[in-house]
Amino acid sequence: MRLIIFIAFRQLCDRKLLNGIATGGVMLGVVVLLGIKGIMHGFQYKFYDSILRISPHVTLLEKERHAPPPLLATPERGFVVTHVVHQNPSERQLRIKRPREISAALAQMQGVTAVSISLVGSAVLSFGAVEYPVEIRGIDPPKQTRVTPIADYLVRGSYPALSQNPAAILLGSGVSSRLGATVNDQVVCATPRGDRLSLKVVGIFDASVPSVDNARVYVTLGTAQSLLGRPNAVGRVEARIADVAQAEVVARRAERIFGYHAESWQEANANFLGIFQMQNTITNFIVAAVLAVGGFGILAVQIMIVLQKTRDIAILRSVGFNRRDILSIFLLQGATVALIGSAVGCLVGHYLLVLLSHLKTHQEGLVKSEYFLIHDEPQVYVQAVIFAFALGLVASVVPALRGSRIEPVDVLRGQVA
Repeated sequence: MRLIIFIAFRQLCDRKLLNGIATGGVMLGVVVLLGIKGIMHGFQYKFYDSILRISPHVTLLEKERHAPPPLLATPERGFVVTHVVHQNPSERQLRIKRPREISAALAQMQGVTAVSISLVGSAVLSFGAVEYPVEIRGIDPPKQTRVTPIADYLVRGSYPALSQNPAAILLGSGVSSRLGATVNDQVVCATPRGDRLSLKVVGIFDASVPSVDNARVYVTLGTAQSLLGRPNAVGRVEARIADVAQAEVVARRAERIFGYHAESWQEANANFLGIFQMQNTITNFIVAAVLAVGGFGILAVQIMIVLQKTRDIAILRSVGFNRRDILSIFLLQGATVALIGSAVGCLVGHYLLVLLSHLKTHQEGLVKSEYFLIHDEPQVYVQAVIFAFALGLVASVVPALRGSRIEPVDVLRGQVA
């Protein structure tokens, strides 16, 4: 075995340029894999982290799974008419019945760590001559911050002040910027019903999610109920769970138990998750194509070595080397080229990701960031080395088989060039 290793490395050293080109192809493929994966995963994980912190993992909505029967079907003896041309929509507002009992029961479910109730509606904020439409959320501040830690995102003001003053409001950083309002300013909140209320800005939060920062404001639950004309109404029961991957399971179970539609964070962000899945598929195709180019480089070099070393192979066979030994020599050469290329590629790729992570670039789309979003995970390096090693072996199979089938007698007779 030591002799086989010596011959394999001696042949590699004899063809430094060709093997260097093959090694460079593998290195380039590994660098591309690490670079694309690092950038894609950096953006995706930043989105996951931001969304999972500012949004509940499971939300019980006011929509009932089984809608109540129409009024015409409520009499004990069945329908009182046989055909309805047009029925006006019900004026009864949707709400979650017995929300506090439901939230207490939901908190007892396995995996649930915190629960809070809220009410969501639309409003228009005005400050001076500036008006801006917002999504207003009425919350129970002490409980809400355990479900969605809003207090952690406060950049100015005080979160406890929201509980202490019924006429208080928290503004998203985007809302604050567009209104020109800051802490201690008085803004006027108007609802579609025509109700108006003057509120004091007690805090400004920045979740680094533009869709939240540019549209969302928080008030106490009682204030939202009064503004929206829905006294004692609760529209959402929100929960935080220990294992975010189990959100869909918890949501379906809560839906069956309580009879209201339950939405997991995956369902709420299905469009973005679908885009990420498509991005990952395209990325895998690109990386596989680049690595395949490196594999063809190894294949071409190995075939050239076999053609040039035909007489040397015949001599080895004639002095006692069998086909398995010849096969091992060329497989070992392909694996060595792949391992060296992947090792150098991992080193170059790592420093490339470090360089990109310090590169300033203002991003404000799904998430906000002042730098390139990079996620450098060891698992990707392991995958790159394994894939490159397997590629080197596969690319060496054909020339190795060709070399192992050479017969010394055929070479000596001149039947094999």
